[in-house]
Amino acid sequence: MSGGKVFDFRKGEPCAESETWELRQSVFFVGFMGAGKTSVARKLARRAGVSSVDMDTYIERKCDMKVKQIFAEVGEAGFRSIETDVLKEMVFGEPRLVSCGGGVVLADENRSLLREHGFVVYLKVTAAEAASRISDVSTRPLFGDIDQAERVIQGRLPLYEEVADICIDTNGRGTGSIAREAFKLLKDEGILWQPKL
Repeated sequence: MSGGKVFDFRKGEPCAESETWELRQSVFFVGFMGAGKTSVARKLARRAGVSSVDMDTYIERKCDMKVKQIFAEVGEAGFRSIETDVLKEMVFGEPRLVSCGGGVVLADENRSLLREHGFVVYLKVTAAEAASRISDVSTRPLFGDIDQAERVIQGRLPLYEEVADICIDTNGRGTGSIAREAFKLLKDEGILWQPKL
C-alpha cells in the first residue's frame, strides 16, 4: 500500500524512505463540490504513501461516460444508485483515501455505510468559495447559481455533520494547508499510523 518516496509539504521534497504510513481503515472526504476533496486526498496520499481514489472519476470509468452524461441518461436517482454500489466497493475494499461526490450523504444507506465502516472528514466550504474554485460550473449538474448552491449546502449541512468524524473549514485556504491539517488530525486519531520496521 505504501511505497516509493512520499512528499514533504514543508520542504517541497520527498520524505525519508523510513517515513512510511498505513491506514487503519478507509478515510472518506465529504463536502460540497469545490471543497477540495479530490485535491486534498491526492496530496495527503502522496504525503503518507497510501492510495487514494475519486469516486466520481471511478464511476465515470466504470460507466464509460461523464457524470453529467450519466445524470442525463438515468437521472439523479439512477446516478445515486450507481454511487451507492461504488461506495460499497470502497468501504469493503482495502483501506484508502476516498474523495466522495458532494451528494453521497443524501441516501440513508450511504450515511450508514460511512458511519459504520469508514472514518469521515467533512471539508466545509461556502457557495461563493466553491464557485471561485470551480473553473466550469456547467460540468457540475447540481451547482446552478450561487443562490441554488447555497440552498443545497444548507440542506446537506446536517447530513455532512451527521457522518463527520472530523470537520475542516476550507474557506480561504489552499489544499496544501488543508491536507497538512488532515494529516495531523488523522495521525492524532490513530487512523494514520507508522508500522515498526
